[in-house]
Amino acid sequence: MQIEGQHAQSRRVHELEVHTPLIVPSFSSRGFPELSHIWEEFRHKLYGVCLVSAFDIAGGRIPADAANMVNVIVLDSGVYETKDVSVVSGDKLTHSSPARWTRKQYHEAVGSISEGGNVILVNFDQVGRLEDQIESASEDFYHASHTVSDFLVKPTEQTALVNVPKLSRHREALSQFSIIGITALEAGNSFLRRCSSLVMLRNLLNEAGLDTPIHVFGAISPYEVLAYFFCGADIFDGLNWLRFAFRSHASMPIAESATEDMKWKLTDLDLRVEEWTRNLRLLYRLQESLQRYATNGDIDSLTKDFPIAQQSVRIAEIAGAEIRN
Repeated sequence: MQIEGQHAQSRRVHELEVHTPLIVPSFSSRGFPELSHIWEEFRHKLYGVCLVSAFDIAGGRIPADAANMVNVIVLDSGVYETKDVSVVSGDKLTHSSPARWTRKQYHEAVGSISEGGNVILVNFDQVGRLEDQIESASEDFYHASHTVSDFLVKPTEQTALVNVPKLSRHREALSQFSIIGITALEAGNSFLRRCSSLVMLRNLLNEAGLDTPIHVFGAISPYEVLAYFFCGADIFDGLNWLRFAFRSHASMPIAESATEDMKWKLTDLDLRVEEWTRNLRLLYRLQESLQRYATNGDIDSLTKDFPIAQQSVRIAEIAGAEIRN
């Protein structure tokens, strides 16, 4: 059976000649103080793409030449590592770094990145009037013209969520950016509403004649990637590949995977490394499966590899995605 629709498609990051869907494993010192060791262990196991933080590059936890180690690197602003909002990681509450982090420091870190690499740059994101966000992001990208612009839309100071319908007023301004980003948890206060917001955002871009890829920040678990892809999103990143053991049908805390496959003798560190390696392989397989689906529309093949794809289609349809049998 083939399923086609205007939402779940392959799109192109034109400056890099990179095609989506693109699944991007993230690295961050927030919640992972051993980041430098994780990077050294896994930088050779990546499948050509990753996300790192300008804050972590400035602090030496990620090398400044990281862009030369992968085919495509997404350079996040560093606000996530330093903003004063608690983030739950498994059963831990991870707090932001006490270090001061300014837009000037962000610009300095961006300037240290080699111009020879394929860098997708995320603006120094901040809440506020959308007009101010766009102006600030435009300045960030102007000072880093060798990078690809990834505009992360944030809520206003009065709201906790991004008001996607209001973005339609700024379609012309949004057209200057190569990628439009939104944080998953700021897209809606339920899974269905997040899906609906992505459908609305894709519709908005389509109506403006823009084939701009949508980047969903903080969404890398297979169930999220699949549902958001069918809703029209294209690029997915997150840290959950370091927090959970992914399976093609579900995920579990890494500690629980110790009961599988005679793993109970592994040290906690060895168990994490084994699951992280397995997660990277699964994410690469998911990316390949989605790219094949984007070419041939064969949902049966995708569902065979990832059984939750069928449920993801149903959720996307409920959210309003155009999916035709």
